[in-house]
Amino acid sequence: MATALSSRNLKVPLEIARAIKAHSLYAEGKPGGKALSLKSQNLDGMTISEVDLRSTVFSGSTFVKAKLEATSFTDADLFGCDFAMADMRQVVLTRADLRGTNFTLADLTGAVLRKADIRPGALMEWGSSGERSADFSDATMDGADFTGADLTTANMAVSSAQGAIFRDVQLHAVNLAGANLSNADLSGCNLRHANLTGTNFDGANLSGANLTDANLRNVDLTKADITNANLSGAIYRDNAAALPDDLEKALRDHSLWIASNGAVGQPANLKGRNLDGLSFSSCDVRGVSFEGCSLKQAAFVKAELFLTSFAGADLEGADFSFSRAAGTRFGRANLERALFIGATIEEADIIGPDNKPTGRKFPAGFRDANMEGCNMAGALIDGADMTGTKLLPKTLELAIVKRASGLGT
Repeated sequence: MATALSSRNLKVPLEIARAIKAHSLYAEGKPGGKALSLKSQNLDGMTISEVDLRSTVFSGSTFVKAKLEATSFTDADLFGCDFAMADMRQVVLTRADLRGTNFTLADLTGAVLRKADIRPGALMEWGSSGERSADFSDATMDGADFTGADLTTANMAVSSAQGAIFRDVQLHAVNLAGANLSNADLSGCNLRHANLTGTNFDGANLSGANLTDANLRNVDLTKADITNANLSGAIYRDNAAALPDDLEKALRDHSLWIASNGAVGQPANLKGRNLDGLSFSSCDVRGVSFEGCSLKQAAFVKAELFLTSFAGADLEGADFSFSRAAGTRFGRANLERALFIGATIEEADIIGPDNKPTGRKFPAGFRDANMEGCNMAGALIDGADMTGTKLLPKTLELAIVKRASGLGT
């Protein structure tokens, strides 16, 4: 077994240290040099800091918890590498091949990833093949520079990229749910089909960005620059209908809680509050409790209401048009003259801790609710308990009722 070479910047086995030295000679054009190629190597926990590793090949290698501070991987082949929990502060990854790479919980503060290729990569694992997107979930990327990089379909949920530069970056279909991009520069970037639920864009520059068909539920855009941004087909909130600061924070923390599977953030509990006339339209309020609230004339247009509870709430004149109410609870609520135009009211499929369906379904519940004068035109009702509901016979005439128990009781 080779002896390990240890210094402040380099703590690796001797043969790897020799290979790194030979690569330095190669990069400088000196005799005895040789290009470094270490495919599928286990470099977990090792220290390779402030080293010039430009144009090296480490494809398939693991750097879990490695210390790589200020090392240059410019033009390096890092295809399919695992950098989980690695210290990569100030690392340089300009034009590096980072397809399918894992950066979960890594610290990339001040890193440079200009024009890096961070698209999905087709990987072979245990005899099977599959395409894997790059993963930056829970990573810290504050002040990092991604200018011109391609991050198509990357998972960046619950990450922090405060003050980071994403100018002209491909962020097509990325997952940035619960991420903190405050004061980041996303001017001219492509965020088409991106999941931006609960993303913090306070002070961010989104001028000229393509947000076509993006999901911006629970996002406050009033503090971001969206000049000339394309929001065609995007789900986003009316800037003129911003919620009070405490509710904005509650929804953002709720989104963080959902995106992290409960690891961080906290569920929103708004029980008993007076929320009359407020707009939650296009918000994601899955699992939020509005029990006993006063929500007269409140708006939930196009809202996501999966397992949301309005039990006992006063929802007179509230607007739920085009919302999705899956497993939503309206028991004993006052829904007099409420609007459900084009809404989908259905059972909720219960998912287990392993993110797989349990086979259990939870119907939308209207037990003993007052639905007099409700407008249900174009609403789809497919799995609702309406036992004891008070409603006029014509209320459901323009609705599509597939499955509803308790009608007429």
